Amino acid sequence: MRSNRGHVAVLLIGSSLASGGWGAVLPFIYSDISTTRHLGGMVAAATFIAFAVGSLLAAPSAGAAADRGNPVRVAALARLVMALAVLALGLSTSTLGVWYSAAALGAGVAFTQPSISVLLLASTPQRRHRDVFAWQFITQNLTLAVGGFVGGLIIDLNSPAGTHRVYYLAALAAVASAVTVYSAGRGISTTRVPSKKAVEAPVRYREMLANRSLRLLLGVTMLITLACYAQYESGLPAFAINALHVSTKVIGTAVAVNAILVAILTGPVVALTKRYAPTTLLAACASIWIGCWLIIAVPLVLHGMASVALITGLATISVGETMLAPVLNPLAASIAPDGAVGRTLSAVSGATTLACAIGPALSGVLIAAGVPAGFIVLQLACCIGAIVLARRLGAHMRMVKQVADAETEAYGLAG
Repeated sequence: MRSNRGHVAVLLIGSSLASGGWGAVLPFIYSDISTTRHLGGMVAAATFIAFAVGSLLAAPSAGAAADRGNPVRVAALARLVMALAVLALGLSTSTLGVWYSAAALGAGVAFTQPSISVLLLASTPQRRHRDVFAWQFITQNLTLAVGGFVGGLIIDLNSPAGTHRVYYLAALAAVASAVTVYSAGRGISTTRVPSKKAVEAPVRYREMLANRSLRLLLGVTMLITLACYAQYESGLPAFAINALHVSTKVIGTAVAVNAILVAILTGPVVALTKRYAPTTLLAACASIWIGCWLIIAVPLVLHGMASVALITGLATISVGETMLAPVLNPLAASIAPDGAVGRTLSAVSGATTLACAIGPALSGVLIAAGVPAGFIVLQLACCIGAIVLARRLGAHMRMVKQVADAETEAYGLAG
C-alpha cells in the first residue's frame, strides 16, 4: 500500500479532472441547447436521455473490458472518447448531432467508471477501500464545484460562440485526465489470479443476476438514486422553482452548500462509521433522506420558509451522501463473482444511470400536473423501499457468510 500511495493520489486527481470539466458544462447544457442554439426544450431534455441510453448500452462491454482487458488503457482511451464527444456536443448544430454526441459521451463515461474503480480496488488493501472511494468522492465533488464556478464565469449564453468555451475546457480536462490516469495507472498492479473455474467458464451477466445479493444491491442502488441524484438536474430545481417559488440564486446556494459539506464531512463520517456494515449505512442514508425530503416539503404547509427549507434540506442530504458513496463500490466488489468485479461495478453503474434517466421523467410528470406533494411522496417511497431492500441484503449476506463458514469448518474437520 505504501508504494502505491503516490500512484493512488495521482489517479484520484486524474479521475477528477474530467469531472471538473464536465462540471463546467453540465449546468448550462439545457439552456445552451434549448435557447442559445434554438433547438427547443424537448431536444434539450432528450439530450440527457441520449446520454443515459449511450451509457446503458455501453455498460455490459465496459464491465467486460475492465475484467478482461487492461483497465489502465481502457480508462485512458475512454477519457479521450469523452474529449471528442464533449467537443462534438458543444459544436453540433443539429438535433441528431447533439443526441449522437451525448450518447457517445455517455458511453465514454460508462467505460471509464468500472476501469478506474478496478484500479482503485487493486491499489488498496480491503480495509482501506472505503477510504479511497471516500477520497474519490471528495475530489470529484470539489472539482465539480470548481468547474461549475469557472464555467459560470466564462460562458456567454447569448451566442453559440460564447458557449463553446466551456466545451473546449471540458475537452481539455478530459485529455488531461486521460494522460494523468494512464501515467498513474501504469504503476498499479492489476494482476488478478482468478480461480480455475472462472478461467474455464467465465461468468456471464445472466449468471451474475442469478445472485440474489447482486439483485438486491441493484434494487437498493436504483431506489436510493431515484431518491436523490436522479433529482438534482431537473426534478428538484423544477420543484423548487414551480412549487416553492424560490430564485435560481437560492438553488445555486443550496447546491454549493451541499457540495462544500460533502467535501468537509466525508472523511469524518467514514472514520466514525468504519465498524458498521455497508448495508446498515445504505439503510441509514435512506433514513436520513426521508428527513431531508420532509424538510424540503415544509413550505408546502408553512408558507414563507422556502429558501431556508431548501438550503437546510440539501445540507442534510450531504450527510447521507457521505455514507453512500464510500461503501457502494466496495460492497459491489465484495459480492462480485470470481473474475467479474468490473462487470459487477458496471451493473451497479448501469442501475444508477437507469434511475437518473427514469427519475426526471417521473418527477416532470408530477410537477407538470401540479402535484408537488406527489413529487415528495415519490422520494419518500423510494427511500422506504431502499431501506427495506438494504435490510434484506444485509440479512442475506449474513446468511451466506454463515453457510460459507459452516462449510469451511466442516471441510477442516473432514481434513
